[in-house]
Amino acid sequence: MSQGRKDKPEATLFVPSRELYAHIPKKHFYEQLDAVLDLSFVYDLTKPLYAERMGRPSLDPVIFFKCVLIGFFENIIYDTELEFRIADSLMFRKFLGYELDERTPDESTLRKTRQRVPAEAFGLVFDHVLDVCQSHGLVRGRALGTDSTLVDANASMDSLRHKELGCSYEEYMLALRRQDDPDATRDEAALADKGRKGKASNSEWVSSTDPESRVMQHSDGHTHLSYKVDATVDLETGVIISAGADLASVSDQSDCMERIDEARAVLEDRGLSPVAIVADKGHHSGENLVGIEERGLVPLISSPNQNRGKPGFRREDFRYHSESDTLVCPAGQILTRLSKNHKAARQYKASGGVCKSCPNFEICTKNPRGRVVSISVYEDVVRANRERVHSEEARPLMQIRRQRGEAPFGYFKGFGGLRRFAGRGLAYAVKKTLIAAMGWNLLILVKRLMRNTAPNGPMSALIRLASILWAVAQGILAKAKARNHRFGDRPRAKCIVTDWRAALSGGC
Repeated sequence: MSQGRKDKPEATLFVPSRELYAHIPKKHFYEQLDAVLDLSFVYDLTKPLYAERMGRPSLDPVIFFKCVLIGFFENIIYDTELEFRIADSLMFRKFLGYELDERTPDESTLRKTRQRVPAEAFGLVFDHVLDVCQSHGLVRGRALGTDSTLVDANASMDSLRHKELGCSYEEYMLALRRQDDPDATRDEAALADKGRKGKASNSEWVSSTDPESRVMQHSDGHTHLSYKVDATVDLETGVIISAGADLASVSDQSDCMERIDEARAVLEDRGLSPVAIVADKGHHSGENLVGIEERGLVPLISSPNQNRGKPGFRREDFRYHSESDTLVCPAGQILTRLSKNHKAARQYKASGGVCKSCPNFEICTKNPRGRVVSISVYEDVVRANRERVHSEEARPLMQIRRQRGEAPFGYFKGFGGLRRFAGRGLAYAVKKTLIAAMGWNLLILVKRLMRNTAPNGPMSALIRLASILWAVAQGILAKAKARNHRFGDRPRAKCIVTDWRAALSGGC
C-alpha cells in the first residue's frame, strides 16, 4: 500500500445536501432518539410563557429541550461549550434540524430560555419521557430503590460570609486566633483552625454568591458548597421513576417518605402500584419503616450497625419482661423503667450502687449512676426489617439496589455533565436534575431499541423474589408477635398482603 497524502480542498460552489451526512453511521444514537422522542406537545406547554406578537421570535422550545439533552449525552457542563459543539457537529445539526449555513443557538439564548421555562415544565417533559418508556415495557414499578448524592454548587468556599458579622471565613478565623495571640499570622490561624469543631456551620455561614447552597462533606472526603440530587429507580429495568434536587442539608431520613409518596403517585397515575421499597441505611428510621408499612409496602432498608458496646452486654443481651415492664441485664440485675422518657424511646435504668458493685462494671458501663438502656417504640418494626434485610431471600434484591439504584448517580457525575452545577440556585439544580433523569431514561430506551432485547436475566427473577419476600415478611412478623417484644401501642398496618399479585391487583 502506497502512502497517501491529503491535498488542500478547493472551494466549491454547490454541495449536495444529502452528501453532507453520507459519512455519518446509519441508525446512530441520535437518529434512533429522534425517531422515538416526539416533543411537539412542548409548544402548547410553553405557549403561555411568550407574547402573541411582540419582538423577535424566541428559540424553538422543542429545540431547547433537545439541546440540553445533548449536553447530558455529551457530558457538557457549561453552555459555552454546548454552543460550540452544536455549531461544529453535522450530527447535532441534523438532529436539531439546522442547515449548514444556519446559526445554531448561542450560550446566552440557552441560558435565558432555561431561566424562563419553569421547573414544572421540565417535570412534564420528564413525565412524557416516562410514558414513552412505559409504552415500551420499561416501567414495572413493583420494586423501587431510592437514593441521593451530593453535587458541587457553582460557588466557592471563599464566598462564605458570617450571617451576623458579615465577615469572610478567613477574617473570622484570623480574629478568633488573635484573641489568644495578637500577633498571629494567617498561616498560624489556619493551622489552629484545622482542629476546631463546628467550623463552617450552615447555621452561621452563608454563601454570598449562591445563598441556597450548603456546606457539606462528600463521600470522597472533600468539603464544598453543594446541593442534594435524589432519584427513585425501578429496580427491574433501571428506569428513573421520579427525581429532584433539594438543599444539601436535608437528610435522607427526613425526606424519605416524601420521595416514596412522589414515586407512588407517579406509578398510580399509570395504573401501577409498588410492592417493596429498598434503600440504604441513610434512610433508616422507625418513623420511615412505619410509614412504609402503613402504605401497604414492604420496607427493605439497610439497618445501621447494632453491635455497639462490649460483646455480651449489648442491647440485645438484656431480656424484657412484659408483666413487670422491666429489663434484666446479663448479670441478673433488674433495670426499671424511668418515668420521664422521650416520646420515641423508653429508658430503663439500673441502680448505681448495684452497677458499681458488679464485677462487670467497667465492661458493661462506666457510669457511676448505673447502666441506662433506651428502647425505641419502633423496636418491633426495626427488628423485623433487620431480619428481612439479612434474609437469604432478600439478598438478591439488596444487591440489585446497589447496582441499579446507584448507577444513575455514577453516570450523572462521570458521563452526564453533573460533576458540578454551572448555574446557581435550587431552581437551576432541579431543572438540571430532571434533564439528567430524562436523559438516563432515554439512554435505557434507545439501548433496548437498538439491541432489541428484553431486560437482563437477573431482573426476570425479581417477580419470583417478590412473592417469596412477602411470605418471608409474614413469617418474621408472626415470630415477632410470638416473642412478645413489642414495646408500643402503635397500631399496625391494617392491610397485610401475603402475595404480591394481590397487591398489584388492588386486593386490599
